[in-house]
Amino acid sequence: MKNTPTIAIIGGGFCGMMTAVHLMKMRLPFHIVIINSGYPFGQGVAYSAHTEKYLLNVRAVNMSAFDEEPQHFLDWLHTQHNYRHIARNILANVYVPRKVYGSYLNAVWQYATTHKRAETVVQIINGKATDIQQQQQEYTITLDNSASLAASFVILATGNTAPRELHTAGKDLPLCMEYFGNPWCADCVANAHQLRNILIAGNGLTMIDTLQGLRENHFTGTVYTISPNGFSLLPHKYNLLVYDKLVEALPATPTLKEVFSLVHQHAKALEKVGIGAHLVIDSLRPHTQQLWQAFSLEEKRKFLKRLSHKWTIFRHRLPLHIFEEVQQLRITQKMITLTGRLTNVQASNEKLQVTFFNNTSKTEEHLIVDRIINCTGPEANICRSANELLRNLSAKGIIKPDPLQLGIAADPQTGAVINLHGETNPGIFTIGGNLKGVLWESTAIPDLRVQARRLAQHLAHITHLVEQTEEPAVPFGKNSIHGSQAAMAVTIL
Repeated sequence: MKNTPTIAIIGGGFCGMMTAVHLMKMRLPFHIVIINSGYPFGQGVAYSAHTEKYLLNVRAVNMSAFDEEPQHFLDWLHTQHNYRHIARNILANVYVPRKVYGSYLNAVWQYATTHKRAETVVQIINGKATDIQQQQQEYTITLDNSASLAASFVILATGNTAPRELHTAGKDLPLCMEYFGNPWCADCVANAHQLRNILIAGNGLTMIDTLQGLRENHFTGTVYTISPNGFSLLPHKYNLLVYDKLVEALPATPTLKEVFSLVHQHAKALEKVGIGAHLVIDSLRPHTQQLWQAFSLEEKRKFLKRLSHKWTIFRHRLPLHIFEEVQQLRITQKMITLTGRLTNVQASNEKLQVTFFNNTSKTEEHLIVDRIINCTGPEANICRSANELLRNLSAKGIIKPDPLQLGIAADPQTGAVINLHGETNPGIFTIGGNLKGVLWESTAIPDLRVQARRLAQHLAHITHLVEQTEEPAVPFGKNSIHGSQAAMAVTIL
């Protein structure tokens, strides 16, 4: 009989937790160790929101944690007090608070640990992994308290890191209490009622979350937002419509030029009848990863330089009622969106004097604000990452950036990392946002849930050399669980 393999999962957000859930559903004698720090286990940055105002950007119907059971989240949601009386067809189109989704993930975890095989040991360590040493087929993981543990396999489920520090004139912003480099901490929106002017660097979805948090904390002043491309967010529309003409017209292996030409052609046809390009982009969504992998490196670079901003506009949209609230703030000048870049920031008397180049007027302008919040998005380059583990592994050549420096170079099918010499490591895997350069679309639940299941199946196959069939997830109904919090301390389950 083979020795029980130890699988170390570094990161306890959605990806790390769901990989462990699928491993437990295999009912094989694994020893699963999950190393988690910074955010509540199973929820990570995305679903441990400190406010009810932060909503999912995907409809409830598409938020099941299990791709093979697409109604799973809806079934659970319908058992919850605030949602049980809402008609199911309406509930399917609701954008629920992220905190509610976090409760759902707690319920998924609780059920999985309660029904796992007795021989499967699950250990949760509240700590931070800082380094990995490889000796033949075993890996030694060093923690920030100098402890270490051995593993047969390692999964880097590290999630999103903090944004890259803002720079002005080649310098970091001044270290002061008025600058917040991490938009996902509650402090950045705290005591907002005392402030008059706030500058948010970034005009994407993180900016919207931060804006909502500020308003919830009774901020009544003016929010300025700035980014090189300005404000271009759009609302979700046509949720119940499906457009399939573009996909039918795609060649077997289309080039970037052919895809762009077809998108333009079909979007133009829809615009003639009063429907925007949203449906065309949405129709490509299930095929994006395959298209991305087929593009040449030159095509990918061209896409990033010329088309990625437009793609982001159509792909990452807002719930309609949130969009309308934002538009009202803009009309009343409580939110002023700027197109440009910061050129200088100076701290003075608990204020920040901001100089920025306005791309519209082509002039340098000035602002005085009480606070700056960095919402420019996660740092993608692992060599610059705030994550010490990724920096150390990169420095040693155990992992390397993908050619586009959007994440980690890895095998697109298994997530096995590729080292500095171009060799695939059969014992270290990555998942989630780290695969953006490999798959492009690798941040939304419909992508991540598939990755988690496939990685668990791959590990089951290579450790036991048999095809495994998973048991179904919990059927919510008469005997359902209702999202009670599972124990999240340093435990062995």
